Amino acid sequence: MKIIKRLIAIMLTAATIASVFSITALADTSSAPDVTATSAILINADTGRILYEKNDHAKMYPASMTKMLTAMVVLDNMDITETITVDSSINEIPWDSSRAGVAVGEVLTVENVIRGLIIPSGNDIANAAASAVAKKNLGSDITYNEAMDYFVGLMNDKAKSLGCTESNFVNPHGYHDDNHYTTAYDMSLIAQAAMEYDTIKEIAAETSFSGNGAGKQKYNVDGTTQEYTWYSHNELITDTENYYEYATGIKTGFTDEAGDCLAASATKDNENLIAIIMDSEDPGRWEDATNLFEWAFENYDLIEYRQAGVAATATLEGQNNLKGDTVDLTIETSLSEYMTADEAASVVTEIVYDNGGDTLIAPVEQGEKIGTLRFLLNGDVIGEAEAYAAAEVKKANIFNNSVYYTKLFFSKIIARENLKYTAAVIVVILIIIFIMVVRHRRKQRYKIKGNYRNRAVTYDTSQINSRKRRRRRNSRRDKYNKYK
Repeated sequence: MKIIKRLIAIMLTAATIASVFSITALADTSSAPDVTATSAILINADTGRILYEKNDHAKMYPASMTKMLTAMVVLDNMDITETITVDSSINEIPWDSSRAGVAVGEVLTVENVIRGLIIPSGNDIANAAASAVAKKNLGSDITYNEAMDYFVGLMNDKAKSLGCTESNFVNPHGYHDDNHYTTAYDMSLIAQAAMEYDTIKEIAAETSFSGNGAGKQKYNVDGTTQEYTWYSHNELITDTENYYEYATGIKTGFTDEAGDCLAASATKDNENLIAIIMDSEDPGRWEDATNLFEWAFENYDLIEYRQAGVAATATLEGQNNLKGDTVDLTIETSLSEYMTADEAASVVTEIVYDNGGDTLIAPVEQGEKIGTLRFLLNGDVIGEAEAYAAAEVKKANIFNNSVYYTKLFFSKIIARENLKYTAAVIVVILIIIFIMVVRHRRKQRYKIKGNYRNRAVTYDTSQINSRKRRRRRNSRRDKYNKYK
């Protein structure tokens, strides 16, 4: 019996050795162009992904790019078919401001107010629009300062709602003020949101406007109207040497402090881009925007980096090992992003389990939601999807665990990469068995027959064995007499 126990211990040791020595096989983009601007950023307008950045969190002055935010606040509070009546707020703008040419008492549609903000970049119409929104919401008896403070509050609230954390606005037109500042990053968020307004998107692409400020309502308004001819300052969309065929807008800006600025958009093959160029002396802002657009269109495509279906593999815990130690995870929709081919191949999948752990704990039902898959590129999350178990996972029990570890033992010892270690262990086992057999035979040889001799004394083994038999017989007799 002792021999059997020792053999089992040796086999377990061999399995451990085999497992220790088992061998498990473990499983660039083109350079961006030189940009002369002090600060710049290029994003995909549909996903918001940053494709290029240069000092994009540096404090800068937005100049008339501010009017994109003003236009959104106006449209959030008024319908494009409504009209406003220009008040004396237009007289409060600095003398050297850009102007749309509106007059006190004049009536304009909100749609043409947006045109006046974007095409001629009128500071006067920006003040008139801000005052009209404030009076609509607070009453017509408010002062100019009260109206501006109220509208500026709406602007800052809107910016914060878009995720802008590095900006502060103090007027609706962008004329320089040290406390009126932003960053290229924040301005990209504003431009991206502005282009989601159909009215702004359409007007941003217009090279000019000719017509009455009140539009079709010019005969039915209580006030004066006038005809306008406005021309866009955006040379990317106008017939100039800086024209870019894929450009679609958006807004220019300039002050001595801000330098030449541009919020530009372009579309090619359904890829929509937005570039923010800040403080790039003409013609630098046009060239910077064009070069960034061309570079992105050349290098980036909409790539499906994960298809619907099996998208990852979860490591299991507490499962029936006979069925494996992993389970496939599926997602219900495909995920795409504008990226390079090299980037698509570099997307990393991260599993966030609902149980909060690092593994999936059995049992699991087929189709059960087990967590979320996060897809990362260069450490940044570019997409997420809910993850579901592709198959049922049963819990482990004593029977399937025993079968599994037995199979594991034999698979380890016969694995090709472990054969030399297995052979060494077998040799050791055979040597131990041989020694044990020799010792056992030697003891048996002197146990019954002949004399057992040690170095000091010679024993008569027949007398020794006789005494042992008498003691056993006496012991049985005493036990019998005890209960007699």
